[in-house]
Amino acid sequence: MQTVKPSSSLFLHMYELILEKRYDYQNRMFALCESCYWTATIFRKIKSYQCPICLSKDVALMPLNLDEKYEFDFEQKRGLEIKFSTVKREIRK
Repeated sequence: MQTVKPSSSLFLHMYELILEKRYDYQNRMFALCESCYWTATIFRKIKSYQCPICLSKDVALMPLNLDEKYEFDFEQKRGLEIKFSTVKREIRK
């Protein structure tokens, strides 16, 4: 599975926005456009969303727990594959 990894500057930017309280990390949602398979993490609680790529309103929204992450891959033959898992935290002594 090929994992899309955002750049460190994107993580820094998102962290700054969370600190500014412009995004609510505890209410983040996984968004999936059912028309074009665009995906995103949305950092605020909403009831509906319009896809910024194809403008479809068929966007599925799934809440994510604080310790939950996802990876996705798209292949022409197999289609979209999404893997949800729990973030393992290291215990430091």
